[in-house]
Amino acid sequence: MTDDTNNQVAYKTTTATEYAEDDVPLEVEPGEGTPFVVIPRGGVQEVGRSCYQLETRFGTYLVDAGLNQGDGGQFPDFRGIDEGQIDAVFLTHAHIDHVGALPVIESRQLLSPRAPIITTRPTEALASTLLKDSLKIHKEKAKDPGREQLYTDADVRKVLDRFEPRGYIRGDIQDYVPNLSDQETLTFEFGNAGHLLGSAWIAFETMGSRIVFSGDLGGRSNHLPDIEEPPKADSLFLESTYGSTENHDSADDTRTEIYSDAITAVRNQEPVLIPCFGVGRSQELLYIFKNRLHQLDNDTRSRIQLIYDGMAVSATNTYNQHAHGEFASESIRNLRVNNGEDQPFLPDQAEAGYHIDRQEALDNERIPIIIAPSGMLSGGWAPSYLVEFAERYDHANIFLCGFQAEGTPGRQLEEAITADTETIEITLPALRLGEGVPDADDGTTVEIPSTWISRYSGLSAHGARDTLRWFARLVSPEEITLVHGEPDQQRALAANLADKVETVTGIRIGGMMDATPVRPRTDNKTDSALTDRPATKLLDEAEHELTFDETATAADIDHSDLVDRMDALEMALRTIDAELGVARHDDTLSEAEIRSIVRDEVKSLLTEEGILD
Repeated sequence: MTDDTNNQVAYKTTTATEYAEDDVPLEVEPGEGTPFVVIPRGGVQEVGRSCYQLETRFGTYLVDAGLNQGDGGQFPDFRGIDEGQIDAVFLTHAHIDHVGALPVIESRQLLSPRAPIITTRPTEALASTLLKDSLKIHKEKAKDPGREQLYTDADVRKVLDRFEPRGYIRGDIQDYVPNLSDQETLTFEFGNAGHLLGSAWIAFETMGSRIVFSGDLGGRSNHLPDIEEPPKADSLFLESTYGSTENHDSADDTRTEIYSDAITAVRNQEPVLIPCFGVGRSQELLYIFKNRLHQLDNDTRSRIQLIYDGMAVSATNTYNQHAHGEFASESIRNLRVNNGEDQPFLPDQAEAGYHIDRQEALDNERIPIIIAPSGMLSGGWAPSYLVEFAERYDHANIFLCGFQAEGTPGRQLEEAITADTETIEITLPALRLGEGVPDADDGTTVEIPSTWISRYSGLSAHGARDTLRWFARLVSPEEITLVHGEPDQQRALAANLADKVETVTGIRIGGMMDATPVRPRTDNKTDSALTDRPATKLLDEAEHELTFDETATAADIDHSDLVDRMDALEMALRTIDAELGVARHDDTLSEAEIRSIVRDEVKSLLTEEGILD
């Protein structure tokens, strides 16, 4: 462990290798003056397997539980967690590096019998797709020598049954977890993180202290709302994926560039493969083509074979179903309301890989533009398409448009762009289309011309350093722990935050399995971290009036209109709860009194709107 001082900001770096197999600091004792203790069990000096154990005096919780898609340990380190110890899991969003380990937790019986998984509605729907797909991959890998199957179909089903979906509103843990001590006063709030449909930052409060987990921050999407401003807090766990990049390239320019390059390739009779994440990036790309293909002349448009494949198919269906209300941008809402568009992420001529003969699709006269997982070419259909490209074509295009983790084929291709070589030899975890999956970890070795590879950095769903710094300034913490980033990214971000975030007195880098105490702020400033949260949604901002026709039958009700009305009602409830969240820390009211007020107000509102008798 090392401690340095720079501009009166203390740095602390702890590496996972400092802890031997039998020397992990598992005992944590939150108490008077230390309302929270956090133990990172993954996602520290890496982009993968995000998982943070949150301890209060009366409960044990997890924030995310993901797996690693690159080198290193596949799942988080769960040593020291007893059977039934975890009272609830909170998910920031539905990417596999944040949800992929949930079935392992279930298999090891680490969750209490009625422990909920609390997250947003889109995250629940997308996580279901991801976990079912991940199970198939896990089963295949378990057949390899030295591997074992760590969870089953039953574990996935049990996990999905635990989900408690919600909107971006505040909550009291007592309303979600049975049999907790009456002394547990934990409350939580989800706010839009702008990274993925349903993505969230999460703020927790108890015993006069607040902590914020940023999740993955975006703010660059063309179909999501902007990042919602977080509350002030004593401590911040902040992602650092692009901690050394001050600004990304323009997202709008990058969308135009990808589209223009793809159409140019079609006109040159060259196929295009865009390996991308099935959840989020695929829909972003499909939305680009949805908005522009109609501008092409009929001849060029007729020559395009637009294919989307793998998990992108089911995820796109989920996007089309759940992108509304507070989860969607104004442009998506306008498409739905003004144009009656119920599939805003699906171009008319797009074809799902499941519904076509993939080999035949590459043999016909049309030029393929293929959008397929995975973004790092570490699994899914994209590696098989690339094997076909290497076998079939003299000229082709590979568009890399997302983060490429160390140890993945995507990172090898990305590095080939600047290498002084004409070709790069890589081994892909795939065979040719129609030939199944490779045995063990052999895969298929192919040579790819460097000229095929293009990198588009402006489409990242992660915010650059300017966004991370903006978020940190709003939280105004005394201590920041950097997570979800490679070491060089974290060091660069730490130095920048130390210089430009005035409230910070300590920054932690790394900290795998290192118990981090969170204490109430030590200054005497009047702008306390717990008294700054005004209502962020007002009832009169709702787009639909909260009125219901008492004479209407079920057959008369417009489902989409009902969904919008429920969104508006949720916003109203959030307004009430946000205002009461401030009152929660007023010494004149007890926890029991606050809970009584919340329940009475909610019951009154629902009764007025005819939802309750």
